[in-house]
Amino acid sequence: MKYRTDDPMLNMNNWWQPGRRIIAAGLTLCLILITAGGLGAKTPLTVDDVRRMALDFNRTYLSAEEDVVKARSEVTSARAGALPDITLTGTYNRNIKLPSFFLNPEGQETVEFVAGFKNDFSAAVSLKQSIWKGGKVFSALKIAGLYKNYSEQIKQEVKASVIFNAELLFFQAILEQSNLEVLNKALEANSLNLEVVEKSYSQGMVSEFEVLRARVEKSNLMPQILAVESDLRLAHKRLKSFIGMDLNEDIYPVEFEDDTSLARLPSLTTLVDSALANRPEMKQAEHLTEIARKAVGVAKADYLPELEAISTYAWSAQSDDFTLSDNTVQTWSAGLNLTIPIFRGGATRGKVRSSKADYQKASLAEKETHDAVKLEVEEAYDQMLQAKKALDIQGVTIAQAEEGLKIANLRYESGVGTQLEVLSAQAALTQARNVLAQARFVFRQARAQLKKATTVEL
Repeated sequence: MKYRTDDPMLNMNNWWQPGRRIIAAGLTLCLILITAGGLGAKTPLTVDDVRRMALDFNRTYLSAEEDVVKARSEVTSARAGALPDITLTGTYNRNIKLPSFFLNPEGQETVEFVAGFKNDFSAAVSLKQSIWKGGKVFSALKIAGLYKNYSEQIKQEVKASVIFNAELLFFQAILEQSNLEVLNKALEANSLNLEVVEKSYSQGMVSEFEVLRARVEKSNLMPQILAVESDLRLAHKRLKSFIGMDLNEDIYPVEFEDDTSLARLPSLTTLVDSALANRPEMKQAEHLTEIARKAVGVAKADYLPELEAISTYAWSAQSDDFTLSDNTVQTWSAGLNLTIPIFRGGATRGKVRSSKADYQKASLAEKETHDAVKLEVEEAYDQMLQAKKALDIQGVTIAQAEEGLKIANLRYESGVGTQLEVLSAQAALTQARNVLAQARFVFRQARAQLKKATTVEL
C-alpha cells in the first residue's frame, strides 16, 4: 500500500531532507574523526609499550627493587661475622693539673713529688677473629642468602602483577574503543536506513510513521555514544595513571591481531608443573621454610661454647714537651677467649621451641601455597577454554547477523519486507558486535591470567 498526503508540513520536510542528510553525515564524520584521532595528534600505545612503561613507573615495583638491594646488604653484614674484626684506637690527654704526693722523712723537711707528665699519647690495634660460635655465623650467612633470593622472588611477583594489571587496563581501553566503533557503525547504518525511508516517503511508498521511527532509532544511539565516549576517556585516564603518563596527554591504544588458536596450548599437567616450579610465590614459600629451618639451628647454637682469638698491639708515650719520642712503651698480646654457656634460665630452650614452631608454620604455609597455585592454574585454564569457545561462537554469530541485515535491506528495498525487519536486524548486528568485543576482552583477560598463573608465555 502506498501513502500520499498533501499536508504542507510534510512537503516542507521533503525540502529539508538534503540539509538533514548533510548534518547527519557531518555528525558521523566528527565521531569517526574523534575516535580515529583525526582532530589531534595522539600518542599510539601498544601492549608492549604499556608493559614497559608500567614497570618503569610503578612505585610498588620500584620499592621491591630497593628491597632486593637491602637484602644484598644483609648478606654483606652476615659475611662480616666470619671475617676478622680489626680496630684502631688512639687517645691524647693533656694533664692540666698533675697529681702530686708528699714524703716527710723522719727529721727532714717535707718533700713534694709530682707524678706523671703534661702530655699522654696512646694508640692500639686490636684484632678479634671468631673461630667457632656453634655454627651461628655460617647459618646467618645462609639465611641472608636465602632472604636475598626471597626478595628477588617478591620482586618477580610484583613484576608479574604489574604487567597483568597494565594489560587489563590496556584491554579495557581497547574494549571501550571497540564499543564506540560498533556504535559509530550502527549510527552510519541507521543514517543510511533513514535516507532510504525518507526517499521512499517522498515517493509515497511509506507512511510518516516509518520516517519518525527511523529518526527515533537513530536518535536513540546518541546518548549511548556519549556514554561510551565518557567510558573511553575514563579508561584512558586509568591506563595513563597506571603507567605514569600525563593525564592530559592524548593516547590511542593500538588494536592488535590476536592469535586465538589453542593448538599449541600446553596440557594442564604441563602448566601446573611449570607453575609449581617457577611461580615466585612457590619459591618464596620454599625460601621461608628453609630460613625457618636454619633459624632452628641458630637458636640451638646457644647451647654450644664459643671460641675466638684476640690480639692487641699497644703503644704509649708521655712527655712534658709535646713529643712522641720520650718515655715510649710498646706491648703486644695474643690469646683465646672460650665461653661455655652453663645456665641461662631456660632462655635458649624457649628460643629453640619458638623457632621450631615457626618452621612448622612455614612448612604448612608452603603446602597451602602449593595447593593454591595448583587451583589457580586449573581455574585459569578452564576460563581460557570457556573464553575461546565463547569467542568462536560469537564469530559465527557475527557472520549470521551481517547476513541477516543484508537480507532485510534487500527485502525492504524490494518492497516485500518491513522497516521493522531492518531495524531489528541492525539492532541484532550491533548487539552481536558488542558481545564479540566483550568476548575478545574476556579471552585476552583469561590468557593474561593463565600466563600470570603459570609463568608460561602463551
